[in-house]
Amino acid sequence: SLRAMASPPLEEHVFLVESFELIQQFAKQFQDKLCGVDMCMEREHGCQHSCVSTPGSFYCECNPGYRLNVDGKTCSPIDACADGRHGCQHHCVSVRGSYSCRCRPGYYLSQNKRSCTMIDYCSFGNHSCQHECVSIPNGHYCRCHSGFTLQPDSKSCRATDLCNGVDHGCEFKCVSTEGSYHCVCPEGQQLQADGKACSKCGAGHVDLVMVIDGSKSVRPQNFELVKQFVNRIVDLLEVSPHGTRVGLVQYSSRVRTEFPL
Repeated sequence: SLRAMASPPLEEHVFLVESFELIQQFAKQFQDKLCGVDMCMEREHGCQHSCVSTPGSFYCECNPGYRLNVDGKTCSPIDACADGRHGCQHHCVSVRGSYSCRCRPGYYLSQNKRSCTMIDYCSFGNHSCQHECVSIPNGHYCRCHSGFTLQPDSKSCRATDLCNGVDHGCEFKCVSTEGSYHCVCPEGQQLQADGKACSKCGAGHVDLVMVIDGSKSVRPQNFELVKQFVNRIVDLLEVSPHGTRVGLVQYSSRVRTEFPL
């Protein structure tokens, strides 16, 4: 009969009290439905952010990015970086329940908004390095190729071994020194006025006659040594019709002129 008399929705207008223990709860619900009391308006709720009315009571809620403290009234900002799941490569910054990633100086945030990429200062094209430019987090520096030394201007390079870095033109051998080089000649030869060519030692013209022992008492091995000695001496001289002239005499049981001056 009550359901026939009530207006829909019936579940909000018709209540069945099955025991005396439910009478007090029913009375409270009935009073709230009938009178529509807003508990947040009727009393000083003390909620920091917002108050939500319920039948016969209320509760506090916090704005997005905040959580309710244990007192049930005040709110604290949520630290989204504290749980360690943010994935930021360098720094995580909490912002009202959310977070953003930031990079250390000399880096920029990648497209995924989490990883950081070092700024390539060398790509700007204003480094003026003679050989190589190397980027670092806060700038760049110049580096020289192997065998070269960076100069005080921190940009240009000079060969550590100048003999390898320049066309020295030495006829025999180039010797590097600190910041320079010089040419040397083999033993018995002299460096010419140009500082590169080598001249044979016979600057003064002489007539040289060598006399060697060709007897059997000189073993073949020793005789080869004598010939090598003669060759070395002749190689050091500027032999010509108008320069140094060389002759050779060999003796054993008889004397023989091998070649005249």
